[in-house]
Amino acid sequence: MSRRAAMWMTVMAALLLVQGGYSAVDAFEGIGADRQPLSFGTDQRIIDLSKVHWAPLRGERIKPGAQVTVLRGSLASGPVELLIRLPANYTLPMHSHSSDETYVWIKGKFTYIAEDGTAVGLPGRTFMSLPPNTPHGLTCGSEPCLLYVRYSQTFDLKTFPMPKLKQAALSNGD
Repeated sequence: MSRRAAMWMTVMAALLLVQGGYSAVDAFEGIGADRQPLSFGTDQRIIDLSKVHWAPLRGERIKPGAQVTVLRGSLASGPVELLIRLPANYTLPMHSHSSDETYVWIKGKFTYIAEDGTAVGLPGRTFMSLPPNTPHGLTCGSEPCLLYVRYSQTFDLKTFPMPKLKQAALSNGD
């Protein structure tokens, strides 16, 4: 850590302690975490992604292993911005949401599965935008995946049986 960064962290910690309600441990270890984001004004959130708290992603037909963390907003009332972490070779079943959704795939090759079963392999670092009620499935490739997702409304999840897969012309190499 640079000297300037260390000094800045010390000043921020002191300010938090003076405001009250925080322990010295919270002041140094919690700054920038999802539960204690930095903010320099109204409606600002700055979060160190190495300090987020992961929870299991739960839902019908969702196997254990998928995890979620809320960065901003509420799953119950929306809008909500979150990160999803998937283990290697993990499949999120065919599902839809009543909200539109915007994905930014940060890490890991994956396969997008359309409602008709068309499976398209894509690299990490992919942007996707889906309208409400669009059935789709996702399969993480041979390395763990990390994605950012934004829902403009309440987060809900309706699952469907997986269709018979059809390979598309594109492939992510897995």
